[in-house]
Amino acid sequence: MKLKAVFLLIILFGITGSVSAHGIHVTHESDEMIVIADNPSEATAKKIVDQLGLNITVYNFKSSHDVTHELEHALQNTDKKILAIAYQDTVNDFLSKNPNVSSRILVSSANVNDIKNALILLNATNSEDRTEDSQNEKTGGFLTPFLTGILIGAITGLAAGAFWMKRKVS
Repeated sequence: MKLKAVFLLIILFGITGSVSAHGIHVTHESDEMIVIADNPSEATAKKIVDQLGLNITVYNFKSSHDVTHELEHALQNTDKKILAIAYQDTVNDFLSKNPNVSSRILVSSANVNDIKNALILLNATNSEDRTEDSQNEKTGGFLTPFLTGILIGAITGLAAGAFWMKRKVS
């Protein structure tokens, strides 16, 4: 009898873990604004970011495929802002296909003054191209975990009540 209860608890905990972790994508605040750089421009960009005291991450990309993949994340994440000082052809090609993100993706030369001005502009830019759906996702983020908790609590309560009633009858 106790063995059944242990198995039931293991199953319930297993279900709980998979439900609460489903569909969650965590983005660090520092990844909301990034700089796309390569080997020659990375050190300069990091130095300028540090001088300005901005919370922007500088990434050294190795291929245009990786850059395209990162740019595609900006299509779903309306908070993501990107400054490209490397792989400019790839970024310009992406922007020509997706003009709706042009206010959040900037292209700059690797010149110190151009990078500084672009970072200041990018930091000051608000995401004006947010859709109503993305804002609804942000404001409705409490409802899913709340309903999941109620469902798990109800199932656990019913199982515990049935187990307790069966044990009491015996």
